[in-house]
Amino acid sequence: MKFGFYSCMSGMPWGGSEVLWHLVARRMQRQGHGVTVNFKHWPYTAPQLEEIQQQGGNVSFRDQPLSGFKARMEGFNRLIKRPANLENEQWFERERPDAVLFTLGYHPDSIEPADRCFEAGIPYAINLQCASNFFFIPSHRLEEYRRWYRNAAQIYFVSKENQNKLENNLAMRLDNAKIISNPFAMDYDADPEFPATDSGYKLAVVGRVHFQSKGQDVIVDVMNKPRWRNRDLQVNFYGHDQGNLQQLKDLIALNGLQDKLHYIGYKQDVQDIWRENHGLLLPSRYEGAPLIVTETMLCNRLAVTTNLGRNAELIDDNVSGFIAESATINLVDEALERAWQKRAQWKEIGATAGQHIRQRYPKDPVKDFMDLLLQL
Repeated sequence: MKFGFYSCMSGMPWGGSEVLWHLVARRMQRQGHGVTVNFKHWPYTAPQLEEIQQQGGNVSFRDQPLSGFKARMEGFNRLIKRPANLENEQWFERERPDAVLFTLGYHPDSIEPADRCFEAGIPYAINLQCASNFFFIPSHRLEEYRRWYRNAAQIYFVSKENQNKLENNLAMRLDNAKIISNPFAMDYDADPEFPATDSGYKLAVVGRVHFQSKGQDVIVDVMNKPRWRNRDLQVNFYGHDQGNLQQLKDLIALNGLQDKLHYIGYKQDVQDIWRENHGLLLPSRYEGAPLIVTETMLCNRLAVTTNLGRNAELIDDNVSGFIAESATINLVDEALERAWQKRAQWKEIGATAGQHIRQRYPKDPVKDFMDLLLQL
């Protein structure tokens, strides 16, 4: 069959929401299925899209400039673009996919082409990678969003918590919903050596430096409390800047916490992080299903995190990790305090986390999701 993948990614050339569908598309190609992709135009093509093209798949880019033609308007040059609805219509007519998956990085993403699928009798599914309470669908668009989800053959969420958020946002129940798992970028049987604690304890904050979602600013406020200043705990930040790295560095300096809080940067191998750190600290303000929590547990480390996404489904509070009900200073402080009082048991708690995640998370999420999609 020929399967269509429509990515709603619009804020950056590639992101975590694209990993699952890309790996499924590549596996479909290896099994002889045709793959066609509809993706937003960027000045350069992501290597993952080039992979699909190299294996015979078609990648169509919407919102492309018509040409090098420029129009001078109001003192600046502006590229004239083709209408997106026309590009989408041409994509359907040219490619004629047997089924389509729409991937949304965030719940406000709109999927007007779903109407084209429904009218043409093409079954489609929706994969929502993240929902939050920071944005609500405006009432004047409510009916079209409801229609897109109602007409879908299947809706795939990465956590029950995200499903509940979207249902509340739409004020409707989604009977065609399933919970799926995202792939992890490491060995399922990973077991990096637990670092010594002779020189103190270290927690890693792993994820893009983006206060609104990951809450790194909350950590600075917690660690600025007198009791944490006087404890032998170091916090290391890992990840790319997504808008707030300068604020993070300045906040650390402003509060005189340079000896306790350190920005390390990006690490390609997740296991390298856990050879240096004893656990994860992640006070997220919203999540889909933070993959770093899964990878932390697979590496036999504990996580101190918020009750968002899939965290409470994977972590047993006070047993295999520690959960704060929300990303507020006092609640994160309270969860971290519970963890600190059990610091002598962090290795054992991490081992329990490793056992629990392997009982609750599939070894091959890509195959599982591909099998679901091929049923469309």
